[in-house]
Amino acid sequence: MANRPPTIRMRRLGAHLRRLREEQGLSLEEAATFLRFSRSALARMENAQVITRPRDVEYILLKYGVEDEELRAKMLGLASAGRSQEWVKRHGALVSAKPPLEYVPLEQDSSRIRAYHPTNVFGLLQTDEYARAIMNPFGNAPEDRLSRSVEYRMARKEALTRPDPLSLYAILGEAVLRQQIGGPAVLERQLRYLLAAFEQDNVHLRVLPFTAPRNPGVDGAFCILDVEEGNFSVVVLESRLNSVFMERDEGIDVYATIFDELWAVALTADESRELVEGAMLDVRSSSGRGANS
Repeated sequence: MANRPPTIRMRRLGAHLRRLREEQGLSLEEAATFLRFSRSALARMENAQVITRPRDVEYILLKYGVEDEELRAKMLGLASAGRSQEWVKRHGALVSAKPPLEYVPLEQDSSRIRAYHPTNVFGLLQTDEYARAIMNPFGNAPEDRLSRSVEYRMARKEALTRPDPLSLYAILGEAVLRQQIGGPAVLERQLRYLLAAFEQDNVHLRVLPFTAPRNPGVDGAFCILDVEEGNFSVVVLESRLNSVFMERDEGIDVYATIFDELWAVALTADESRELVEGAMLDVRSSSGRGANS
């Protein structure tokens, strides 16, 4: 039996297995006999209490006579570890949580991320200095843990530069460009990093200005992960203590609409780039350094 709470992948796969059984008109006992599983083993699969292996999914699909290739690919994708498996092997030692928190493997398995961050730079676009300041707001974090956390966050950015990288659509509030997190020098270098990000083909960056006539994202930051293996989406609402995952289609649709509305009211790419560049010059000027510094 699993020694951790079920993951989104496990829950979604279990729901598919239960739905397939019900479509066959079988009770749990009848299906277990038909599949030659114990009743308890099948129940644990359907209730996401165990990790169901791809070969078991393949066997169940064969026995149930499922020929829908899209459904087969989705269920086998949910049972697989995705591309994040190798990434976690390389970098998992940097975090104390075992296994690593669920968000990061989902992020690494995503083909697209849509993110709205009104008050700080989205994680995949942060510099190491800026990330360090974000992670240590009270100034008393243990150095060893802080350094490993920053290194882990920087490693996550491989998703943007790997072969077949994910596509990132990020909307930042103008406050992000003005709040001198870490001090003027740290913010200036962070803004310079954002300017470089505009040049990446798979990064699409926009700024929601103070002058925007409306703010569809008034409830705060969120991101939508479109996960490739398993072909599903999930909305993530993060706080300092935990992350909330919204998996139901109706919730995902609401946040997809909010993101589209934010994108529509945000500045264009060229206007956003100009605002970032202007903010960088402003912070440089406020810190007493000239344009040639």
